[in-house]
Amino acid sequence: MIAVLGLGSIGLRHARNALALGEAVIGCDPSPERRALLEAEGGTATGSRDAALDAASACVVATPSDRHEDDLAAAIDSGRHALVEKPIGHRVGRLPELLDQAEAAGLVVAAALNLRLHPCVRLAKAILAEGGLGRPLWGRFLAALYLPDWRPGQDWTQGYANDPRTGGAIFDYIHEFDLAAHLLGSFTPAACVARNSGTLGLASEDMADAVLLHPDGVSSSVHVDYVTRPRMRGFYIAGTEGHIHVDLDRRHIRRIDSAGLVLLDQSLDGGYGDDYITEMAAFLASLKGAPPVCGGREALAVLEGVIKARSLAGLPS
Repeated sequence: MIAVLGLGSIGLRHARNALALGEAVIGCDPSPERRALLEAEGGTATGSRDAALDAASACVVATPSDRHEDDLAAAIDSGRHALVEKPIGHRVGRLPELLDQAEAAGLVVAAALNLRLHPCVRLAKAILAEGGLGRPLWGRFLAALYLPDWRPGQDWTQGYANDPRTGGAIFDYIHEFDLAAHLLGSFTPAACVARNSGTLGLASEDMADAVLLHPDGVSSSVHVDYVTRPRMRGFYIAGTEGHIHVDLDRRHIRRIDSAGLVLLDQSLDGGYGDDYITEMAAFLASLKGAPPVCGGREALAVLEGVIKARSLAGLPS
Protein backbone atom coordinates (compact mmCIF):
# COMPACT_ATOMS: atom_id res chain seq x y z
CA MET A 1 0.00 0.00 0.00
CA ILE A 2 1.12 3.55 -0.78
CA ALA A 3 0.50 6.35 1.71
CA VAL A 4 0.01 9.82 0.25
CA LEU A 5 0.70 12.56 2.76
CA GLY A 6 -1.18 15.65 1.63
CA LEU A 7 -4.23 15.47 -0.62
CA GLY A 8 -4.04 18.77 -2.43
CA SER A 9 -4.12 18.76 -6.22
CA ILE A 10 -0.71 17.11 -6.64
CA GLY A 11 -1.26 14.61 -3.82
CA LEU A 12 -4.57 13.53 -5.32
CA ARG A 13 -2.88 13.18 -8.70
CA HIS A 14 -0.25 10.87 -7.24
CA ALA A 15 -2.96 8.90 -5.42
CA ARG A 16 -5.03 8.46 -8.57
CA ASN A 17 -2.00 7.33 -10.53
CA ALA A 18 -1.01 4.78 -7.90
CA LEU A 19 -4.58 3.45 -7.89
CA ALA A 20 -4.56 3.27 -11.69
CA LEU A 21 -1.36 1.22 -11.51
CA GLY A 22 -3.03 -1.30 -9.21
CA GLU A 23 -1.73 -0.09 -5.85
CA ALA A 24 -3.86 0.31 -2.75
CA VAL A 25 -3.68 3.88 -1.45
CA ILE A 26 -4.24 5.48 1.94
CA GLY A 27 -4.18 9.25 2.04
CA CYS A 28 -3.62 11.62 4.93
CA ASP A 29 -4.94 15.17 5.05
CA PRO A 30 -6.47 17.39 7.74
CA SER A 31 -9.30 18.35 5.38
CA PRO A 32 -12.39 16.09 5.46
CA GLU A 33 -13.30 17.36 2.00
CA ARG A 34 -9.97 16.28 0.54
CA ARG A 35 -10.15 12.93 2.27
CA ALA A 36 -13.60 12.43 0.75
CA LEU A 37 -12.21 13.13 -2.72
CA LEU A 38 -9.72 10.29 -2.34
CA GLU A 39 -12.35 7.94 -0.96
CA ALA A 40 -14.52 8.70 -3.99
CA GLU A 41 -11.60 7.56 -6.16
CA GLY A 42 -11.37 4.22 -4.37
CA GLY A 43 -8.68 4.97 -1.79
CA THR A 44 -8.92 5.10 1.98
CA ALA A 45 -8.17 8.20 4.01
CA THR A 46 -7.23 9.31 7.49
CA GLY A 47 -6.35 12.47 9.33
CA SER A 48 -3.39 10.76 11.03
CA ARG A 49 0.04 10.70 9.43
CA ASP A 50 1.16 7.87 11.70
CA ALA A 51 -1.86 5.76 10.78
CA ALA A 52 -1.20 6.30 7.08
CA LEU A 53 2.48 5.36 7.40
CA ASP A 54 1.72 2.33 9.57
CA ALA A 55 -0.60 0.97 6.88
CA ALA A 56 1.84 1.41 3.98
CA SER A 57 5.19 0.17 2.72
CA ALA A 58 6.03 3.41 0.89
CA CYS A 59 4.76 6.95 0.80
CA VAL A 60 4.46 10.09 -1.27
CA VAL A 61 5.19 13.35 0.56
CA ALA A 62 2.90 15.92 -1.05
CA THR A 63 2.38 18.30 1.84
CA PRO A 64 3.44 21.98 1.64
CA SER A 65 7.19 22.27 1.13
CA ASP A 66 7.85 23.66 4.61
CA ARG A 67 6.62 20.31 5.98
CA HIS A 68 8.61 18.04 3.66
CA GLU A 69 11.53 17.68 6.03
CA ASP A 70 9.40 16.58 8.99
CA ASP A 71 7.23 14.28 6.88
CA LEU A 72 10.28 12.67 5.27
CA ALA A 73 11.78 12.17 8.72
CA ALA A 74 8.58 10.45 9.88
CA ALA A 75 8.60 8.19 6.82
CA ILE A 76 12.23 7.18 7.33
CA ASP A 77 11.72 6.63 11.07
CA SER A 78 8.83 4.33 10.11
CA GLY A 79 11.01 2.41 7.66
CA ARG A 80 9.09 3.62 4.61
CA HIS A 81 10.40 4.41 1.15
CA ALA A 82 9.48 7.93 0.02
CA LEU A 83 8.80 9.94 -3.11
CA VAL A 84 9.01 13.61 -2.10
CA GLU A 85 7.30 16.30 -4.14
CA LYS A 86 9.43 19.17 -5.38
CA PRO A 87 11.24 20.90 -3.90
CA ILE A 88 12.56 18.22 -1.57
CA GLY A 89 12.66 20.99 1.04
CA HIS A 90 12.95 24.76 1.32
CA ARG A 91 16.20 24.55 3.32
CA VAL A 92 19.03 22.05 3.73
CA GLY A 93 18.21 21.51 7.41
CA ARG A 94 18.35 17.83 8.38
CA LEU A 95 18.13 16.53 4.82
CA PRO A 96 21.74 15.26 4.62
CA GLU A 97 21.32 13.32 7.87
CA LEU A 98 17.93 11.97 6.78
CA LEU A 99 19.39 10.72 3.50
CA ASP A 100 22.25 9.08 5.42
CA GLN A 101 19.66 7.39 7.65
CA ALA A 102 17.62 6.21 4.67
CA GLU A 103 20.66 4.79 2.90
CA ALA A 104 21.76 2.95 6.04
CA ALA A 105 18.28 1.42 6.28
CA GLY A 106 18.12 0.50 2.60
CA LEU A 107 15.25 2.89 1.93
CA VAL A 108 14.56 4.63 -1.37
CA VAL A 109 14.21 8.40 -1.25
CA ALA A 110 13.29 9.89 -4.61
CA ALA A 111 12.27 13.39 -5.65
CA ALA A 112 9.32 14.18 -7.90
CA LEU A 113 11.24 16.11 -10.54
CA ASN A 114 9.23 14.56 -13.31
CA LEU A 115 10.37 16.69 -16.25
CA ARG A 116 13.24 14.22 -16.44
CA LEU A 117 10.61 11.76 -17.73
CA HIS A 118 9.30 14.03 -20.48
CA PRO A 119 10.04 12.16 -23.74
CA CYS A 120 11.74 15.17 -25.31
CA VAL A 121 14.03 15.49 -22.28
CA ARG A 122 14.87 11.81 -22.52
CA LEU A 123 15.69 12.19 -26.20
CA ALA A 124 17.79 15.31 -25.57
CA LYS A 125 19.65 13.46 -22.83
CA ALA A 126 20.40 10.60 -25.23
CA ILE A 127 21.63 12.98 -27.94
CA LEU A 128 24.00 14.64 -25.48
CA ALA A 129 25.20 11.30 -24.10
CA GLU A 130 26.13 10.04 -27.56
CA GLY A 131 27.98 13.26 -28.40
CA GLY A 132 25.41 14.40 -30.94
CA LEU A 133 26.05 18.08 -30.20
CA GLY A 134 29.79 17.73 -29.91
CA ARG A 135 31.11 19.55 -26.86
CA PRO A 136 28.25 21.30 -25.03
CA LEU A 137 28.73 25.06 -24.79
CA TRP A 138 25.61 26.64 -23.27
CA GLY A 139 21.99 26.12 -22.39
CA ARG A 140 18.94 28.29 -21.81
CA PHE A 141 15.96 27.08 -19.78
CA LEU A 142 12.66 28.93 -19.77
CA ALA A 143 9.46 28.59 -17.75
CA ALA A 144 7.21 31.59 -18.26
CA LEU A 145 3.61 30.89 -17.26
CA TYR A 146 0.70 32.92 -15.92
CA LEU A 147 -0.01 31.79 -12.36
CA PRO A 148 -3.78 32.50 -12.34
CA ASP A 149 -4.21 30.08 -15.25
CA TRP A 150 -2.71 27.15 -13.35
CA ARG A 151 -5.78 26.32 -11.27
CA PRO A 152 -8.75 28.38 -12.42
CA GLY A 153 -11.17 29.22 -9.63
CA GLN A 154 -8.54 29.10 -6.90
CA ASP A 155 -7.05 32.13 -5.16
CA TRP A 156 -3.37 31.97 -6.08
CA THR A 157 -2.51 34.42 -3.28
CA GLN A 158 -3.49 31.80 -0.70
CA GLY A 159 -1.10 29.07 -1.87
CA TYR A 160 2.58 28.36 -1.27
CA ALA A 161 3.47 30.40 -4.36
CA ASN A 162 2.78 33.55 -2.35
CA ASP A 163 5.11 32.68 0.53
CA PRO A 164 8.34 34.71 0.08
CA ARG A 165 10.27 32.28 2.27
CA THR A 166 9.19 28.86 0.97
CA GLY A 167 7.50 29.71 -2.33
CA GLY A 168 7.94 32.11 -5.21
CA ALA A 169 8.94 31.51 -8.80
CA ILE A 170 12.43 30.11 -8.13
CA PHE A 171 11.33 27.35 -5.75
CA ASP A 172 8.22 26.67 -7.83
CA TYR A 173 10.23 26.22 -11.00
CA ILE A 174 13.01 24.15 -9.45
CA HIS A 175 12.24 21.78 -12.36
CA GLU A 176 14.15 24.11 -14.71
CA PHE A 177 17.20 24.19 -12.45
CA ASP A 178 17.02 20.40 -12.21
CA LEU A 179 16.88 20.10 -16.01
CA ALA A 180 20.01 22.22 -16.26
CA ALA A 181 21.78 19.87 -13.85
CA HIS A 182 20.35 16.73 -15.45
CA LEU A 183 21.38 17.70 -18.98
CA LEU A 184 24.55 19.76 -18.45
CA GLY A 185 25.92 18.55 -15.12
CA SER A 186 25.94 19.92 -11.59
CA PHE A 187 25.89 23.68 -11.32
CA THR A 188 27.04 26.60 -9.22
CA PRO A 189 24.99 29.80 -9.47
CA ALA A 190 27.13 32.74 -10.61
CA ALA A 191 24.40 35.37 -10.48
CA CYS A 192 20.68 35.69 -9.89
CA VAL A 193 18.24 38.58 -9.96
CA ALA A 194 14.62 38.41 -8.87
CA ARG A 195 11.86 40.91 -8.60
CA ASN A 196 8.17 41.36 -8.02
CA SER A 197 6.45 42.93 -11.01
CA GLY A 198 3.37 43.85 -8.99
CA THR A 199 1.22 42.21 -11.67
CA LEU A 200 -0.37 39.60 -9.42
CA GLY A 201 -0.27 41.14 -5.97
CA LEU A 202 2.07 38.45 -4.63
CA ALA A 203 4.39 38.86 -1.66
CA SER A 204 6.98 36.54 -3.27
CA GLU A 205 9.10 37.10 -6.37
CA ASP A 206 7.18 36.55 -9.60
CA MET A 207 10.19 36.84 -11.97
CA ALA A 208 13.79 35.66 -11.76
CA ASP A 209 16.86 35.09 -13.94
CA ALA A 210 19.88 33.01 -12.96
CA VAL A 211 23.26 32.28 -14.56
CA LEU A 212 24.66 28.84 -13.78
CA LEU A 213 28.17 27.44 -14.22
CA HIS A 214 28.54 23.76 -15.10
CA PRO A 215 31.61 21.50 -15.49
CA ASP A 216 33.99 21.88 -18.45
CA GLY A 217 33.24 25.55 -19.00
CA VAL A 218 29.56 25.08 -19.85
CA SER A 219 27.19 27.84 -18.74
CA SER A 220 23.43 28.14 -18.73
CA SER A 221 20.73 30.65 -17.94
CA VAL A 222 17.35 30.04 -16.33
CA HIS A 223 14.38 32.39 -16.63
CA VAL A 224 11.26 31.72 -14.57
CA ASP A 225 8.15 33.80 -14.04
CA TYR A 226 4.48 33.75 -13.05
CA VAL A 227 3.35 36.58 -15.34
CA THR A 228 3.77 35.65 -19.03
CA ARG A 229 0.83 35.09 -21.38
CA PRO A 230 0.67 32.99 -23.45
CA ARG A 231 2.87 30.51 -21.65
CA MET A 232 6.27 29.35 -22.84
CA ARG A 233 8.24 26.43 -21.47
CA GLY A 234 11.28 24.74 -22.97
CA PHE A 235 15.02 24.90 -23.47
CA TYR A 236 17.87 25.33 -25.92
CA ILE A 237 21.23 23.58 -25.72
CA ALA A 238 24.10 24.39 -28.09
CA GLY A 239 27.36 22.58 -28.69
CA THR A 240 30.25 22.64 -31.10
CA GLU A 241 28.34 20.43 -33.57
CA GLY A 242 24.89 22.03 -33.51
CA HIS A 243 21.98 22.72 -31.18
CA ILE A 244 18.62 21.42 -30.04
CA HIS A 245 15.43 23.20 -29.07
CA VAL A 246 12.70 21.58 -26.99
CA ASP A 247 9.20 22.98 -26.56
CA LEU A 248 8.02 21.10 -23.47
CA ASP A 249 4.36 22.07 -23.76
CA ARG A 250 4.09 21.00 -27.40
CA ARG A 251 6.36 18.00 -26.83
CA HIS A 252 8.42 19.02 -29.84
CA ILE A 253 12.17 18.62 -30.36
CA ARG A 254 14.27 20.09 -33.15
CA ARG A 255 17.94 19.27 -33.75
CA ILE A 256 20.15 21.15 -36.20
CA ASP A 257 23.78 20.38 -37.00
CA SER A 258 26.57 22.95 -37.24
CA ALA A 259 26.04 23.29 -41.01
CA GLY A 260 22.36 24.17 -40.53
CA LEU A 261 20.99 20.78 -41.60
CA VAL A 262 17.84 19.75 -39.73
CA LEU A 263 18.54 16.28 -38.34
CA LEU A 264 15.39 15.93 -36.24
CA ASP A 265 12.08 17.79 -36.23
CA GLN A 266 9.57 15.73 -34.30
CA SER A 267 6.51 16.05 -32.07
CA LEU A 268 6.06 13.26 -29.55
CA ASP A 269 2.81 11.84 -28.21
CA GLY A 270 1.27 12.31 -24.80
CA GLY A 271 1.00 15.08 -22.25
CA TYR A 272 2.19 16.05 -18.81
CA GLY A 273 -0.42 13.74 -17.28
CA ASP A 274 1.32 10.78 -18.90
CA ASP A 275 4.63 11.87 -17.39
CA TYR A 276 3.09 11.82 -13.89
CA ILE A 277 1.91 8.25 -14.46
CA THR A 278 5.39 7.31 -15.70
CA GLU A 279 6.83 8.96 -12.58
CA MET A 280 4.67 6.83 -10.27
CA ALA A 281 5.51 3.69 -12.25
CA ALA A 282 9.21 4.53 -11.97
CA PHE A 283 8.91 5.06 -8.21
CA LEU A 284 7.19 1.70 -7.82
CA ALA A 285 9.95 0.10 -9.93
CA SER A 286 12.59 1.67 -7.66
CA LEU A 287 11.05 -0.20 -4.73
CA LYS A 288 12.02 -3.39 -6.56
CA GLY A 289 15.60 -2.34 -7.27
CA ALA A 290 15.49 0.00 -10.26
CA PRO A 291 17.44 3.25 -9.80
CA PRO A 292 15.27 6.27 -8.92
CA VAL A 293 14.73 8.78 -11.71
CA CYS A 294 15.97 11.48 -9.34
CA GLY A 295 17.45 10.26 -6.08
CA GLY A 296 17.47 12.24 -2.89
CA ARG A 297 21.14 13.21 -3.18
CA GLU A 298 20.63 14.68 -6.65
CA ALA A 299 17.57 16.57 -5.47
CA LEU A 300 19.48 17.91 -2.47
CA ALA A 301 22.32 19.15 -4.70
CA VAL A 302 19.82 21.01 -6.88
CA LEU A 303 18.12 22.44 -3.80
CA GLU A 304 21.45 23.70 -2.47
CA GLY A 305 22.10 25.43 -5.80
CA VAL A 306 18.65 27.00 -5.82
CA ILE A 307 19.07 28.22 -2.24
CA LYS A 308 22.34 29.87 -3.27
CA ALA A 309 20.64 31.47 -6.29
CA ARG A 310 17.91 32.85 -4.02
CA SER A 311 20.57 34.21 -1.70
CA LEU A 312 22.34 35.94 -4.60
CA ALA A 313 19.00 37.53 -5.49
CA GLY A 314 18.54 38.76 -1.92
CA LEU A 315 15.47 36.63 -1.24
CA PRO A 316 14.54 35.60 2.33
CA SER A 317 15.51 32.23 3.77
